[in-house]
Amino acid sequence: MSIHATAVVDRCAELGREVTVGPYSVIGPEVRLGDRVRIGSHVVIEGRTSVGEGTEIFPFAMVGSMPGHLADRGDGTALMIGARVSIREHVSLHRGTKVGTGRTIIGDECTFFSHAHVGHDCVLGKGVLLINGARLGGHVEADDFAIFGGNVGVHQSCRVGAMTMIGGGSIVAQDVPPYCLASGERARLIGLNEVGLERRGIPAETVKALRGVYRIIFRSGLRREDALARVGREFAAVPEAIRFVEFIKGSKRGVARHGRSSGA
Repeated sequence: MSIHATAVVDRCAELGREVTVGPYSVIGPEVRLGDRVRIGSHVVIEGRTSVGEGTEIFPFAMVGSMPGHLADRGDGTALMIGARVSIREHVSLHRGTKVGTGRTIIGDECTFFSHAHVGHDCVLGKGVLLINGARLGGHVEADDFAIFGGNVGVHQSCRVGAMTMIGGGSIVAQDVPPYCLASGERARLIGLNEVGLERRGIPAETVKALRGVYRIIFRSGLRREDALARVGREFAAVPEAIRFVEFIKGSKRGVARHGRSSGA
């Protein structure tokens, strides 16, 4: 364990093996750091925050601060960060609220580039990536390997599906289904994230099936209910297709439309 002489680490904090804490960093009393966590200089970690093993936090990050909520200061709530997460400079991660789930959850192997922000009660799956300046409002859900481009803004309570890519500068105000590309001033769907699917090792026949699913749901002219029913019949043997359908059926904010917006 290596703690710089200028760091302030509360005696009640729990630190695992081989933890490093850099100059002028502050670690609060309810913080738990897993093995081999590396904390850079001028980092503040407070609240009921747990950080998984092998995670690295860069200078000036603010981790576990009270939520951006006018009526809830997040007393007794938590931020849970998985293993091997990279939190770059000036990132801010808020803990949950008592009016929400009480927990903000960051999955394993997520990456947050400079000035990214995750609001209260968010739930992020494995390998989620926020490029510089991307911001998630409270209660956002992002499934495994979703990617948010630079300066993307996501409205509170939106859901973003697995392996989705949101283009830089977009504003997401409705749910974005898994495996899709979305972009624009008010983000619209522009097709499948085929490059991302290939990189994640999705078989070519599955990608072909997902193209058919996308066409039926967003470009066939069928009523949404009829389109989903048709996909259920024709692609029942493709788990990714069923996941696509179930995501749309579970949407509460509505699903982003297909077609480029004027801001794309």
